[in-house]
Amino acid sequence: MAQQVLDKSINFKGSTITVQQFIQQVKAQQSLQFTFDEEVNAQFTKTVRIRKNTASLKEALDWLASDANIQCRIVNNYAILSMKPAPSQKKQDAAATIPAANEIPAPSTKNLGEVVVTALGIKKSERNIGYAISQLSSKDVSDVPQTNVMNSLAGRVPGVSIRATGSDPGSSVMVTIRGQSSISKDNQPLYVIDGVPVAPAIQNPAQAVDGKQTIDYGSPISDISADDIASITVLKGASAAALYGSRAGSGVILITTKSGAAKKGLGVSFNSTAMFDQAYMFPHFQNEFGSGDWYGTDNTLSTGAWGPKLNNGLKYVQWNSPLDANGKPIPLEWKSFPNRVKDFFRTGQTFTNNIAVSKSGDAGNFRISYANMQNQGIVPNTDMKRDNLTFSGTYHMNKSIHVSTNLAYTNNRSKNRPSAYTESVTMQVYKLTPNVDINALRNYWVPGKEGLQQYNPYSTDDNPYLIAYEETNSYTRNRITGNVQLTFDLRKDLSLMLRTGLDYYALQEDQRRPFSAKRNPKGAYVLENDHFKEQNSDFLLTYKPALENKFKVSVAVGGNRMDQQSQSNQQSTASLTLPGVYNLSNAAAGSIINAQGSSRKRINSLYGMGEVSYDNALFLNLTARNDWSSTLPKANNSYFYPSVSMSAILSDLLNIRWRELSYLKLRANWSQVGSDTDPYSLYNTVPFDTDWGSVKRATISFSQKNSQLKPEIATSYEAGVDASFFNNRVGFNVTWYKTNNRNQIIQVPTTIASGASTMLINAGNIQNSGWEVGLNLVPVHANGFTWKSDVNFTKNTNKVIELTPAVTSYMLGSTDGSNIQYLIKEGTKMGDFYSRSWVKVKEGPYAGQALLNSNGLQQQDADFVKIGNYNPDFMVSFNNNFHYKNFTANFLIDWRQGGQYYSYVAKSLIQDGRTTNTLFGRDKAHGGLEWTDANGVKREDGMIMPGVIANADGSYRPNDVIIDAATYYDNKYWKYYENETYSATYVKLKEVSITYAFGKQVMRKLPFISNLSLSVIGNNLYTWTKANNGYDPEITMSLSSQRYQGVGHWTLPGTRSYGVKLSCNF
Repeated sequence: MAQQVLDKSINFKGSTITVQQFIQQVKAQQSLQFTFDEEVNAQFTKTVRIRKNTASLKEALDWLASDANIQCRIVNNYAILSMKPAPSQKKQDAAATIPAANEIPAPSTKNLGEVVVTALGIKKSERNIGYAISQLSSKDVSDVPQTNVMNSLAGRVPGVSIRATGSDPGSSVMVTIRGQSSISKDNQPLYVIDGVPVAPAIQNPAQAVDGKQTIDYGSPISDISADDIASITVLKGASAAALYGSRAGSGVILITTKSGAAKKGLGVSFNSTAMFDQAYMFPHFQNEFGSGDWYGTDNTLSTGAWGPKLNNGLKYVQWNSPLDANGKPIPLEWKSFPNRVKDFFRTGQTFTNNIAVSKSGDAGNFRISYANMQNQGIVPNTDMKRDNLTFSGTYHMNKSIHVSTNLAYTNNRSKNRPSAYTESVTMQVYKLTPNVDINALRNYWVPGKEGLQQYNPYSTDDNPYLIAYEETNSYTRNRITGNVQLTFDLRKDLSLMLRTGLDYYALQEDQRRPFSAKRNPKGAYVLENDHFKEQNSDFLLTYKPALENKFKVSVAVGGNRMDQQSQSNQQSTASLTLPGVYNLSNAAAGSIINAQGSSRKRINSLYGMGEVSYDNALFLNLTARNDWSSTLPKANNSYFYPSVSMSAILSDLLNIRWRELSYLKLRANWSQVGSDTDPYSLYNTVPFDTDWGSVKRATISFSQKNSQLKPEIATSYEAGVDASFFNNRVGFNVTWYKTNNRNQIIQVPTTIASGASTMLINAGNIQNSGWEVGLNLVPVHANGFTWKSDVNFTKNTNKVIELTPAVTSYMLGSTDGSNIQYLIKEGTKMGDFYSRSWVKVKEGPYAGQALLNSNGLQQQDADFVKIGNYNPDFMVSFNNNFHYKNFTANFLIDWRQGGQYYSYVAKSLIQDGRTTNTLFGRDKAHGGLEWTDANGVKREDGMIMPGVIANADGSYRPNDVIIDAATYYDNKYWKYYENETYSATYVKLKEVSITYAFGKQVMRKLPFISNLSLSVIGNNLYTWTKANNGYDPEITMSLSSQRYQGVGHWTLPGTRSYGVKLSCNF
């Protein structure tokens, strides 16, 4: 096979071309994948003389070896480039080497000699690196494109947990690398685009004007179009991220965008995707009983669903009963509407189109791209639109001076984003009783009172269509990111890089609430303008001397200045004068509230790195960085972050030439990175409050700042092995790590004599340790059919090693009226959440059973007990690729095992009798007991609470008190949160794609098109959950930060997506 490849003819353009152009021209005519290391990459500007316009690949590779000193080994469809050894070291002339037939492997489980992007955007060969690193290609993120590209990491990167705040395509995504390590920070990684750090990827959901709803306006990282990404690199360990210093405490995600260097000459690419979202994960609603306070009641106007049995041929007065001539409501047929929830949600649509023009020549290259995304959400009247315009270019001013730039402008906007949390549209739809027809609510104004009075089934709730069409949450985010870089080749072995980059966005939010909204009966309006700017300027001086032996040395020194500014200005009113007029001039007198905030931060840094290698098989890497942060006191603002890593290619060092073993690498590292604090944490300030008439007011904080704060310090150890067997048909990588994060910045109680109730201190030690395993297989490669499979396994163990002697328990936060508390104690884990349980018998034959009161009801205990932890026991993903002729199929399975989540939604729906797990006991047919209540009414909805009742003598007897079903479920579920805490285990068919690449017969008829493919794609097509309750455990509501995972709180239902994608190149 290799000989056939080498004999094929190549047509060259130009008499003298660069190495990069040589590779591009060969790739355009041969189906070869070139792999090379950093050494080869550094030779791309060298020239190759073309002896004749048409030559065999073997002849051309001889020219490459002669002129550029680069040898090539053909292995199946791989062209493996490396530098020719010096004559004294030369074992064989490997230029155009042809392996023996029995050595030709199937497609490799990994890209041999793979070049990966590391810290500061430096490209290195995978073999040089002494730490675990994961890199996704453009194909990984664009085959099944996601509106928020961070969703593409799910199931693909060991050690990385991805959780969305909602199922809407524009929802933010929380990314956690190797567990949570910080008590006070949000545990989100640093994001770097083309070498320049950018705004945080997740921001807290905005609080709505009604004080209950929250609105997720999306994160700035979601502004990037998947079609513009060349690669995403995840730096997981502290050694990988150490060069980013105090900003890299939770890892780093490097995003490299596409350039025009990939193809010689002019090129045009076009991608078009249509995706359709379908809500399909709903709570298990019951449709047998309608509105009512308890079974048999005549109060069929109740918001509860404990009323008479539906579909019994009877008629009752209902919420929409018309009035007769005497003004009395007319009974209507008592029937259920089982599709009342599904009928509200529509099929979401997302259409994305991207066109890019690129050109590459001797003087440089460029790429300009435009992308347009238009989304209609599953909630009526919700949408999102995005326009991306990007430019990247490189110009070689001469052989020694090169200038490059990356610029991107994004306009992201929505007329209405869906709300979550209490009073949201999801809550109002889910709380409809089974006898309410959702379609009867579409005309949401009372006739004749349009704009003044809503039409709704319950006086306590809003019409969901009113929320969708009138309670709007619009926004516009304009964002500019980019950098300009100058590279000077001062000598053959010495180069200088200068770079400056900018990330700026302006965000305008607009919230509107109409008259008769339950929490804003006189309407409300909020207008907020936020601005964020971050500028980074760098220099890097690199020296790579040429040594006349097997040793190679590379050293570099550099520096960075980061300036960050943010500003917020909000004006709001909770009372309008005229309905439907949304501007501040329509605010009722004295109702306008102004709120402003701003912050500034600067970090100055110097860093250095060095690498020593022996025989391209043994590598030692050292890095060091010193940061000076403006958020820390002068006495403590200078901190040093070192790292050391080693890698050894044992298969080369020991000259192993076993047919079974293709590659064996050992790696290990140690490092320290840090994390500073937020601005203005050193000294107390007195912010001004809203004026009280003519009197100026200010707010005194009872939280004492600390002028002696130090940064958090994470010390990390890591070791691993990478191996491949049977000519790379089987490969695996195993990584063990341990990280201790000390000097946590936390609030602790202090004496009232200090004038404050709490103060900031450095304390605590949080440890994360774990294993990451990757298995890469090519199980089948025969008769034109290839099956490649990747399996990833992640297990992280978290432990609170210590807090501080004065604090034995620390509350990170709480939710649901402080009934759910996130607590940490020494010896426990981050992610534990606690609540009060019911009183239990402590000893004797009934030990552990519920101790009920004389009415047969549970009693709440005073102490908080652990009821769950939202972190998984382990995560596994299974990614498969099948290729046969022109067809390629991919599917990704994501398995998350263990962990728990609390569902406020389940608690509310059960208490109101809306779900199927409240059917038992409602009547005799459902297991209810016959009994007579205190009013002498004979009923058959009796139930007995499990437990015992205390006798007068201190002994206990089994409970025999009969209570009605509504009281039973209310008592069992409303106060006792462990009953609504469920397993978070799930298995998802995360991604599916089937692609057909049109063959030569079609391409001959379309000579202007070089590649054309059509794909059928899907996302989250199937979900299995251990809890089997209709809730998606992957979607959690982050109330204020990463600390509040594991809370199901009126988010949108889980969705599945399916669609098509067309790709072509010209």
